[in-house]
Amino acid sequence: MKTKTVYRVYVDYEKEELWLNKMAAQGWFLEQFKLGRYEFRQGNPNEYTYRIELLEELPNSPKSDAYFELLEEMGITIVATSYRWIYLKKRTEEGPFQLYSDIDSKIRHEKRIYQLYSFVLYLNLFVTFLNIANDAVPFIWILNFTVSVLFIVFVVKQYRKLVKLKEKRQLVERDV
Repeated sequence: MKTKTVYRVYVDYEKEELWLNKMAAQGWFLEQFKLGRYEFRQGNPNEYTYRIELLEELPNSPKSDAYFELLEEMGITIVATSYRWIYLKKRTEEGPFQLYSDIDSKIRHEKRIYQLYSFVLYLNLFVTFLNIANDAVPFIWILNFTVSVLFIVFVVKQYRKLVKLKEKRQLVERDV
C-alpha cells in the first residue's frame, strides 16, 4: 500500500478538516498525526470523512475514555490525538458525519478553542514582558511578541465565531 508524509501547520481546525477531507476525496487517508506531520495511506477515494475536535479533558482521562467508547459505538475511529485535539474518521457510506447535533454543543466546543487560544495569547504576552524586563536578547522577546500578535488574530476570529453561534441560537429560540 502506498503512503506519503505531508508537513503542514494549521491553527484553524475547520481549514485543516477541509484539507483532510479533500485528501480523502483523492484517496489519501490520514493514518497518523504528530505536530504538523501528517502520514497518509492510499485507498479508495471518498472512503472516509474526517472531523477534528478539541476535547474537554486530556485523552487519557476517564471522561475522554467514556467519550471514546461512545464514538466507537457510533462507528467513528480515532486516528490520532495531539494534546486535547483528536482526529476522527468515519466511513462515508455510513452517512453524514457530524459531531454536534445542536447549537449549544457547538458553542461549547468553539468556546474551548477560544479559551485555548486566549491562554496561548496571554502566556506569550506574559513571557514577552518577562523577557523585556529581564533584558533578554531582543530576538527572543520579538518572537514571543510576534506569536502574541498572531494569536490576537486567532482569538478575535474565534470570538466572532462564538458571537455568530450565540446569535443563531437566539434566533432559533425566538422562532420556537
